[in-house]
Amino acid sequence: MVGEFLLRICQSYSIFLGVSSYFRVSKNYRETWLTRGYVLVVNALTLSLLPLVFWLSAQYVRIASWFPNLLTYTTYILYTVSYATIAYTLISRSCRDKALLEVDRIVQRLNRKIAQDVRIGQSVGSRLGHLHSLKLGSVLFVCVASFLACLTIPNTPKLSVLLCVFLYSNAKNIPLLAVYRYYLALWDIACCYQYLNKQLAQLLHLDRGIQDTPSRRQLEQLQHLWMLHSLLTRCTQRLNKIYGLLMLAARFDNLAFFAINTYWGIVFSFSVKAPFYVTLFGASNYYVHLLDFYLLNFMCDQTMWYQSAIRHSLSEGHWSREVNAFVLYACTSKLDFWVCGLYKVNRRSWFQMQISIITFSILLLQFHLLHNSLSKLAYK
Repeated sequence: MVGEFLLRICQSYSIFLGVSSYFRVSKNYRETWLTRGYVLVVNALTLSLLPLVFWLSAQYVRIASWFPNLLTYTTYILYTVSYATIAYTLISRSCRDKALLEVDRIVQRLNRKIAQDVRIGQSVGSRLGHLHSLKLGSVLFVCVASFLACLTIPNTPKLSVLLCVFLYSNAKNIPLLAVYRYYLALWDIACCYQYLNKQLAQLLHLDRGIQDTPSRRQLEQLQHLWMLHSLLTRCTQRLNKIYGLLMLAARFDNLAFFAINTYWGIVFSFSVKAPFYVTLFGASNYYVHLLDFYLLNFMCDQTMWYQSAIRHSLSEGHWSREVNAFVLYACTSKLDFWVCGLYKVNRRSWFQMQISIITFSILLLQFHLLHNSLSKLAYK
């Protein structure tokens, strides 16, 4: 399928950038000494060369004739936050890989023990299928835009500048791809919850009007599904804990990116020297980044909904002691995606971040206008 082929390309690109040393073989993650060694070398080179690349890029932005007269410190703030996020992403790679492997083992276990006749991947609802395709498309667009960034620079700059832009654009994708692996893990977990909810709903409503008490086989099946549901919840909580700092770093990175690029975009729109195709390329890249980060928050909401969806499908009837215990578990078990205990990852936090972006962008525009007016007075 085209989707699986594009997903393999995205995973190969992750290995190329050093985001992970694992690759998929027959729906299982594998690691070889070659990929492990290659990723270690790439990580070391990235951490050592990126400061120089960022500094050269900032100097070019400052002296470029086609670039508007912007506040200089915004470039340094953006590059500093980006480097800190990239550095943490690469340093904490091994811990995240272990958590993702644990999620993959549980998903494979569900595939074997629950869905022997019907695979989980084939019973995915249309909503989850659309979310998977949309997220994959946004990630691929950003990755392709990274390779095309060199072509958008006008006036045919030097080879060193093109190389810096190429390295910077691709390095910016490291946190993006790391978060995308987290998104895929949540998507797998949501698919498992969806299948478990269907099985549990069928079991709890089976022969409700014919027999008063469930059979022994049904109780054993209920306990087995209950155990898998609880195991999946604990695995999700552990995954969220491991990814907590990365999500916090990615939020700061996106906040700096969106606020500063909003300010840059407004200045570009009213600048005569800025080429139109550069503005168009930047705007499309900006809005796809915005959509990409929104999909992550939306996926967290969907995972929480699927985890607690079984409680909404319970109906009245004769409940045995086992069924009553499961109902109590379903009503008290709640999954929240807290980030280091500071905030929850959901659509509400995403909209709150948009308000902060607008506020910071307005402040930057005010400083920009004040800086320009003072510069004109100084020239007079």
